[in-house]
Order: sequence, then structure tokens, then C-alpha cells
Amino acid sequence: MKSKTFVYIRGNQLKISIYYTFTLLKIMRNTKPFWCIFLMFYLFQSCADNEVNSKADYDPNKPVKLTSFFPKEGGAKDKILLSGENFGSDPDKIKVYFNNARAAVVSSSGNKIYAIVPRLPGENPKISVVVGSDSIAFDETYVYNIQAQVSTVTGTGDKTFLAGTLDQAKVYGKYLDLDAQGNLFMTWRDGGSYGVARINEKENIVTALYQAASSPNPYANGVTVDRGTGIMTVSHESVAEVFFSFDPREAWTLRQRNAQFSAADYGKIVQADRYANFVTFCPYDGYLYTRFRDGHIAKIHPETYAATIVHKGPYGSQYGQAINPAKPWELYITLHSNATPIEARQGILVLDLRDPDGTGGFKRINAPGGGGFRDGPVADAIFNLPKDIKFDNDGNMFIADYGNHCIRMLSADGIVSTVAGQPTKAGYKDGGPIESLFNQPWGVAVNDQGDIYIADWNNARIRKLVIE
Repeated sequence: MKSKTFVYIRGNQLKISIYYTFTLLKIMRNTKPFWCIFLMFYLFQSCADNEVNSKADYDPNKPVKLTSFFPKEGGAKDKILLSGENFGSDPDKIKVYFNNARAAVVSSSGNKIYAIVPRLPGENPKISVVVGSDSIAFDETYVYNIQAQVSTVTGTGDKTFLAGTLDQAKVYGKYLDLDAQGNLFMTWRDGGSYGVARINEKENIVTALYQAASSPNPYANGVTVDRGTGIMTVSHESVAEVFFSFDPREAWTLRQRNAQFSAADYGKIVQADRYANFVTFCPYDGYLYTRFRDGHIAKIHPETYAATIVHKGPYGSQYGQAINPAKPWELYITLHSNATPIEARQGILVLDLRDPDGTGGFKRINAPGGGGFRDGPVADAIFNLPKDIKFDNDGNMFIADYGNHCIRMLSADGIVSTVAGQPTKAGYKDGGPIESLFNQPWGVAVNDQGDIYIADWNNARIRKLVIE
């Protein structure tokens, strides 16, 4: 095949494009339709890139117009061309959004913008362009396709714990979290022992930071990491004032911490229901937050350990807790089937920590009921024993839907979708989002790149979901 040649004379913006049309037509006659479209798009894109050399300033006295975009569908990191008028040629002054997710603008010729599709913008996103004081959106929506792959990080299916290399280690983890260096921390309390472990893919290692054959220190459940300091904190379920910290500067040596409640606040906690499944670091105010089964929420100073009850919410066992980094004053929890009032059962609830009592307390965001499966707007969505929840940096929540054997995502714009696993079908299989299988996934964690780690509890493995 003869190559395409472009000659540019920048001084007078003369462009001479010499290419062999007959060669392209011959290829198109003997190539599958997909590749024909690709070749046409490649030529279209190249011509659009050439036009960037002709400066066309944005005129604030004229409207910005949108005419079309190509291609009509794709996934994260795909290229897209937006056609219209009066964009200007400075990409730094142009903003392109897919719903609320901002796209990277590579270049503009004034009437064509070359951009990169952002990650996880939500279902069928609207594309909008902002230049100066002008903001305008296409009427037609973009068809966004999630491109995902599930793989196994470690675990053999043996429901015990054994440290070692990733291919030899045995794990039976429940809860997960990550630090900024890629250390994945796991708590477990099944298979004959209790403990906290560190998993590192680059180092190819699973190590126990704490392990015991019985439950006293700690009876660990939820785990949280302050990614600024790297300090990991885990709950001690059975003692109201006790939790544990692991500082990387001390090689993650276990340290017992005792929350310092006033007598009045400590007396509010029903002793029979003092189980605290989680301690979560909140970057909004720098405090640790925990919730007891009787519904009381306490905040704990991370250095003095002074503790204060800040809210009393619904009763019930809790299996997930997370802070939304996009709105770090929002504390989310998942409640199980024993919650009261009944309206709180199998729900995802949110509390505004800026004024926990003044806003009326926890608000349920998903549909009432539970024990079923339904995607769609979060107000209509149904889960089946939702467990752990975590957010990515864009405010998308990932939910381990234990009873439905799948991983669900609540997008920042309020849409619930299934991103991996086959709803209601248990099994073990790596691969794409449609063919992958889980068996009662329990814990989730999300790194800064948006990769999701999953404690696939009944498969006794740690899995990884990469979404592009």
C-alpha cells in the first residue's frame, strides 16, 4: 500500500494533501465494514488535525454552534470529533463534558474539536461544549460502552489464610482498602483465623500484618486508609471504644487505640448493640467516623482519640461504609435485613456530616424493599444484601451486591448499572463484564486509577476489575 503524504507550508497556511484515492477504494472493496469505517475516520481525523494550523479565534459576539459528532459510540480513551462553529482554536479555553465527566480537549480548528472520551460518564451521556460564556449541548446522546476486564489477583479457592506469593497465597477476605502506594489491605475473620493482611501486586506478595486463631485483637471488619498519611485503621467490632491503627512508618505494627467518650455520650450507646463494623476516615474534617448497631454515629479525633456522638439513626447491622471523595462531607452506609424501621432494610443511606441532625439524618437513596435485582435510576434500583461500598475519585460508587453475585456501580449522575458479574448467577470466571462470575462478593476497594479490587468471599479469592 502506498502511503499518504501531507505537505504543509505554514507561512500562508497552504496545505497540499496528496493521497491515493484509488488505493483506499480498493482497500474498502476488500475489507470488512468495520475497517472501512475506521479508515474513513482516520482520514477524517487527519484532515481535521491539519485544520488546526489555521487560527480561528472565538468571537464572543457570535454564538457557538454544534452540528454533529463522530463516532456516535465508543468507550473511555476513544477519540471523538465534534463539528460546529465558533469554537476558537485554543484548546485550553474549550471545555467538553460527557454528562458531568470532563473530556480532554486535544485540539481545535475553530469548527472542529478533537477530544478524548472520559471514563465512566454515565449511560448515554449528553455531550456539551463550553467556550467563554457560551454553553451548548448536542441533542443526540453518545452511546457509551463500558470496556472492562476481570482477573484474579490472588487466592486458590481454599478458605483459609496462607501468606506467600500471589499465585500460592490463600485468602478468605471480607473487607478491603488501598493506600496511595498500591498496598491493598484485607481483613478476614473466617477459615479458622482472624487477621489483617497486606497484598502488593508489584511485590508479588501477600503478608499477614496480624493473625490469630481467636478473635480478641482485633475482631476486624471494616478497614480504612488515610491516603495522605498512609495510616490504616480497622474496627474492633465488639468493644465500643477500641479500634486499631497500622502506621507504615512503623512497618504497620498493630497499635490499639481507645476512643475517649464522655460519660454522657458513652452512656447513650446500647451495650448489647455496641458492635461497630467500620471506622472511616473523612477528608472533609479529618475525623474518623464509626457507627454502632444501635444506630449511633460517633466521630473520633485521629490523634487525641476524643470521641463524640453526632447522630442517632436507624437500628441494624451494617455491611458497608464510605465517604464520597467528590463530596467528602457525605457518609454512606449499607444496612442489612434486620434494620428498623423496615424502610431502611437493604438500603444505601447517606448522612450529611456538615449538619448531621439539622438535615434530618440519614436519607435512603435506593428503592424500598430488597432481595431482588433492578438497574436504572438509583431511586428505582434494588439490591440483594448489599455489602461493602467504595468510591472512585469522580464520585462513582461501587457496590458488592452479595446476594446478586455481581458488582454494581452508582454513577455520579445517579444511575445504577451492573459492571461485572451475571446477576443472580454464582460462579467463578474471569473475563469481560458479561462473562465474568462471582460468588457472594463482600468487599471492594478502588485505587486512584479507578481499578476496583473485590473480595470474592465465597470463591476465596481477590479479584480485580479494570474499567477503561
